[in-house]
Amino acid sequence: MSLLTEKEILNNAIKLAIDMEQKRQSKYAFLARNARDEKLKELFGHFAVASRRRVAMLKKEMKELNIR
Repeated sequence: MSLLTEKEILNNAIKLAIDMEQKRQSKYAFLARNARDEKLKELFGHFAVASRRRVAMLKKEMKELNIR
């Protein structure tokens, strides 16, 4: 049995982080669309935007590290 290389571990960690962040973004977007309270709509909207930014940052990091 071979051990994973550091690059493989990093690859898996970043892909998992992107997947989790995309799910979080979808959840926040859903909550922003369906909340009745305007403050909650705005709050969840901000959370969704922050999640999209984190996904973009992670994808940029993947590209810089030549991870596919």
